[in-house]
Amino acid sequence: MLIRRRPASDDPDINFIPLIDVLLVIVIFLAVSTTFTQERVMEVLLPKAQTQVQAPVAITLTVAADGQMAINDRVLPETTLEAIAAALSSLAKGEDVAVVIRADANATHQSVVTAMQAASRAGIQKLSFAAQVAD
Repeated sequence: MLIRRRPASDDPDINFIPLIDVLLVIVIFLAVSTTFTQERVMEVLLPKAQTQVQAPVAITLTVAADGQMAINDRVLPETTLEAIAAALSSLAKGEDVAVVIRADANATHQSVVTAMQAASRAGIQKLSFAAQVAD
């Protein structure tokens, strides 16, 4: 008995695996190269630092050069210790939160110390400072 095999088909096949690989590399490249910016109400000149530390999600307390303060981009009408502490405690609501102090490089030392004392009075134990990475 003679069994004949069919000749192999010479029809071209479309291989999708290389296409998927290329598209995946493009998606990863776009995700990595995308920059995210944060818009701020008050422009401050942050001091320079040698390393960059990733800050956790927290309450942002901004101290301007003239002593004006803002909490989470809302300018405070009063910059007394009690007013800042009351605003921080109302945002913290007894939770374990952190405060990131964004002080202008030209802000007075007393303004930064007042911000730190207000966080302490509000019962917030975690403090960190924002700084720009030095070039």
